[in-house]
Amino acid sequence: MYKHLTIMCLIWVILNAQVQAADSEGKFAVKGAGKKDCSSFVQATEQKNTDYYLYGGWLEGYLSSYNSFQTNNYDSTPWQTTELLLNLLKRHCDANPKVKFLSAVNSLLKTLHPLRLDSENQLVRISVNGADTYYYEDILLRAKNRLNKLGYLKGEIVADFDKGDIEAFQKYQKDIGISLTGVPDQNTLLSLFFKNVKK
Repeated sequence: MYKHLTIMCLIWVILNAQVQAADSEGKFAVKGAGKKDCSSFVQATEQKNTDYYLYGGWLEGYLSSYNSFQTNNYDSTPWQTTELLLNLLKRHCDANPKVKFLSAVNSLLKTLHPLRLDSENQLVRISVNGADTYYYEDILLRAKNRLNKLGYLKGEIVADFDKGDIEAFQKYQKDIGISLTGVPDQNTLLSLFFKNVKK
C-alpha cells in the first residue's frame, strides 16, 4: 500500500517539478491526510485500520516531495522507517490532538533536520547472524563516532563493520536496555542521536 501511494506521489513531483510550492502569499492547498486533525491520526493508529496505512502512504509521498524541493537535502529521514516516523508522530499528536497532521509532520521534519543527508550517499551492507541490513555510509559513521565518544569504540572510525563493531553496539544496547541486535537498528540510532546517554 505504501509503495503504490509513494510511486503516485513521485510521479506528481516529477510532473510538477517546475511549479511553485505555494502562491504569492505562501499559501497552498493541503490534500488528503495532511488536512486531518492529529486526533484522527491517533485514532487510526490505535485501531491500525485502513486509514493508518493511508497516513503512512501520505507520509512517504510527502517526504519524497519534501526531499525534492528542499535545498541541500538528499534524504530528510535517512535511517528512519515509516513505522518509526508514525510512532514519533503519534507521540506528538497525543500531546497536540487539535494540530493538523501536516503541521505535526513539519514539526518532526524540523526536529530531524540536523540528521538529514545533504547529498547522495553510498550504502553499506551489514551482515549479522545471516541477516543483511543496509545503511547510508554517513549514518553508519555518525553512529560509530557517537559510540566512540561514549567510550564503546576505540581507534579510527571507518565505514567497515566488523566483529568489534557488533560487540560495541551490543554492549551499548545492553547498557540502555534494548534488544542486542549488534547493528545500528532504529531504537539504537534513536537513542544515539536523540538522547544524552551517559556511560
